[in-house]
Amino acid sequence: MPSNQIVNLAGLRLFVQGWGGGEYPPLFMLHGLASTSHMFDLIAEPLTDRYRVFAYDQRGHGLSDKPSTGYDFEAIARDLDDLADALGYQNRPLTLVGHSWGAYSTLYYAATRPARAAKAVLIDGGVRPLQDLFPTWTEGEIGLAPPPYVNLSVEDIRQRIRRWQGVGFRPETEPLAMTIFDLSDPHHVHARLSRDNNMQIARALWEFQPSDYFRRVHCPLLIVNAVEPGQPRNPQIEHYTQLAVQSAKDAAVVWMNDTIHDIPWHRPEELGAVLSQFL
Repeated sequence: MPSNQIVNLAGLRLFVQGWGGGEYPPLFMLHGLASTSHMFDLIAEPLTDRYRVFAYDQRGHGLSDKPSTGYDFEAIARDLDDLADALGYQNRPLTLVGHSWGAYSTLYYAATRPARAAKAVLIDGGVRPLQDLFPTWTEGEIGLAPPPYVNLSVEDIRQRIRRWQGVGFRPETEPLAMTIFDLSDPHHVHARLSRDNNMQIARALWEFQPSDYFRRVHCPLLIVNAVEPGQPRNPQIEHYTQLAVQSAKDAAVVWMNDTIHDIPWHRPEELGAVLSQFL
């Protein structure tokens, strides 16, 4: 079981989960947009034989504070700097594992803080520029908008989670996915991440160009791409992954077949084995 705490960073309180002993070097896990630290609950424990593992609700998410500003990549990187310092890892190298938006944030951190990044893992994210999907922000603003949550009950949310995860649904992940939502009123459930904050992150993601950063990553880098069940590899993802490997100093790629985007929930055992081998 993880140890949970609220860490105060000069007025910004972050909810942090921790696994393992303090004698090991730190590993920080960064979740995706509109998710929470519980994305990593099923893969953190096996890494405690070599790391002190932390996963935290990023600003605006989960049980962390929700300021109205500070959702650009540099602000997110400073949050990680401050959190690592607050936990006693001043000037220590950090190993990073990011999923989805967290993968883009991990790439940004490793590129802009090469002296502090020990190793980095990008789980189904961080490779493809979103302007490849949405050429204009007008399109991106629509495509990246969160779904509306109006007059939904807890049971409505449970059914949506099952539909979202589809063939990747596992009963043990349902309570983890429920942490995305404020359940204080069981008849009017809403996402903990506000729409305004969601769209600030979405705009930063849309503007982000991964190719500007891979060449600045000096630490060992692992890219883990999901291949949807019954589908071939996405040719655009293949293209941008190849560019990333060519640009980074030391990069490896693993393609995980028959898995949904949320690999840490759908295939935690297989992903854990991949991470253990790299880390």
